Amino acid sequence: MALSLSELPPKQQWMVSVVLCSVLLGIYYVQFWRPNQAQATQIANQIQTLRAEVQEMQAVAVNLPELREEMDLLDHRLEVLSHILPEEFETANLLRGVGTIANQSNLDIRDLAFRDPVPYEFYAESPIELELVGSFHDLARFFDRVGKFSRIINIDKVDIKSSSADAGTVEAKVTAMTFIFLDDGTDELSDDLEELLRQ
Repeated sequence: MALSLSELPPKQQWMVSVVLCSVLLGIYYVQFWRPNQAQATQIANQIQTLRAEVQEMQAVAVNLPELREEMDLLDHRLEVLSHILPEEFETANLLRGVGTIANQSNLDIRDLAFRDPVPYEFYAESPIELELVGSFHDLARFFDRVGKFSRIINIDKVDIKSSSADAGTVEAKVTAMTFIFLDDGTDELSDDLEELLRQ
């Protein structure tokens, strides 16, 4: 025998209505409100993170012209430094440069010999032995011009003696030390260096 809600006294009707509403509200809270609230919190956190990223990007965007200018300066500096300390042996350019400096200094190159490169942690030394003939002042001019050369060349092991064939002329044996940059930081030599060693 089923009871109708209308047959109950008003106080019990009110209590049943409150219980039914509470159950419905509980179901709504568990099924809909709580998951949506968690998702809303997650979305709010994502929005906050994205706003922070946008602010960072806006700060970078404000400095972008300065950063580009600094990048251009660094690229230019790298280009200049790569001429001073290149990543590979440029034998032909080096020979031309040393030959030009000797000619400008009125010196004759009697002999020129490349020696085996010596690798270090991030660079390699490549000694070149030269025999030069000319006046003492021309030799001093040669050393000065080598010091101003666009690439690093150190003059080492200088042996000067007066020429027996011509008064006022000296014969000099010097070692010109050139360098290359080993970008991987290991003792492995570049292909140009290995080719130079095979010659």
